[in-house]
Order: sequence, then structure tokens, then C-alpha cells
Amino acid sequence: MPCSACKFLRRRCTKDCIFLPHFPPSEPHKFIAVHRIFGASNITKMLQEIPMDNREDAVISMVYEATARLRDPVYGSVGIISALQKHIFHLQSELNEASAEAMSLRTQLSEASSLPSSLLEGSPFTPESQEFHHSQKPSKPNAYANNDSSDALLLLPEAADYCFQETEVLLPLPYFNI
Repeated sequence: MPCSACKFLRRRCTKDCIFLPHFPPSEPHKFIAVHRIFGASNITKMLQEIPMDNREDAVISMVYEATARLRDPVYGSVGIISALQKHIFHLQSELNEASAEAMSLRTQLSEASSLPSSLLEGSPFTPESQEFHHSQKPSKPNAYANNDSSDALLLLPEAADYCFQETEVLLPLPYFNI
């Protein structure tokens, strides 16, 4: 049975066909996309210049680039990479803002816990109950409490403590200006 390249090009497929291992007859869309972008002779030249061990990776890259170029004829895969880098940059800035807010809350919490207990008597948070006094109480007792025996007041659940560990600041990745 001829490979999808030979079938598309309407030529006889031999045992030593350079396309046979990479473009099986069951996946003709691969060769059609690559052929539209690169052309059959250029694909042949590229595959002949590449060592046998690396040809499969080269074909996968060509198929990816060809399908990206068919979707976006101007930018191709560079447009996809650029969009992903912009998305990463946006997410990193959100993460940095959230980290800054978490550190601010941690600072406020440490300042509040260092106040004398006489100032905290009117506060909705008391060290005795360690429970949030509001019109809607948590469903289970001490849901917002810290189970440590220390006198420090914690306003957040224990599970959120990992948010306040020191984290490295992520720098934005450079992206292509096209």
C-alpha cells in the first residue's frame, strides 16, 4: 500500500521511499499540510540531510509548523508562542500582585497580634473563642482558628499558611514583538 505522500503525488511507492516511515497511508492530512507549506521536493531534501535517528522529530516539527502556518498564514507557530508568552506574563503579574497582597495581609496580621489584649476586647476575633463572630458563622466550630497553643490570632485557615511562605519573584519572559 503506498504511503500518503506517494498516493497524494500519484507516484509509485517503493520499499525505500523516504516518506513511507513518516507519512503512513492512514494519516494523509499530515502530508497534505506539509506539502502545502514546504513542497514535496523541499521535504525530500530536508529529510535526506537529516540523520535517520532524527527524521521522525523533524517530521513532527514540520507537521506542527505546517498546521500552524495554515491556521495563521502570517505568524504561524510564532504567533502561538507569542500569545502563550503574553498569557504567561499576565499570569505572572497576577501572581506577583497576589503575593504582595498576601504579604500585606501577613504584616497586618502580625501587627494585630502584637496589640495588647485590652484593645482587642471589642474585636470580633477573640483569643478565647478563636471563632469568626459574624451573622454567618462557619458550619463547623473553629473553622478559622489556628490550632497552635500560641496567643497569636490567625484570621485565615491553616491551609492558607503555604501562601505566606517566601517565594521567588518570577521575572516576565521576553516575547517576540512582531
